[in-house]
Amino acid sequence: MNRTILVNVNLEGNYNHNLNEAFEQVRQAVDEQNAQGYKVVSVTPLTGSDSSFDYDNSENQSYGYGYGISFTTGIILIFEEVAEE
Repeated sequence: MNRTILVNVNLEGNYNHNLNEAFEQVRQAVDEQNAQGYKVVSVTPLTGSDSSFDYDNSENQSYGYGYGISFTTGIILIFEEVAEE
């Protein structure tokens, strides 16, 4: 039997603080499931993105720029029950 846990994170803002918090949430979930006889079989990141652009066009010149970023918004952990020997 498998168990699935979603760890909600948002690494878009304060990256270092949120990364440490996400790590702690994953560690806690793994420790809890290990104590109940489950092992990790899959870790899948959930990602989001954002973008921005600007441009200007006048008689003598024009310019434009744009950029995009991606960030982790969550982590899916799938656990499998360890068979007793």
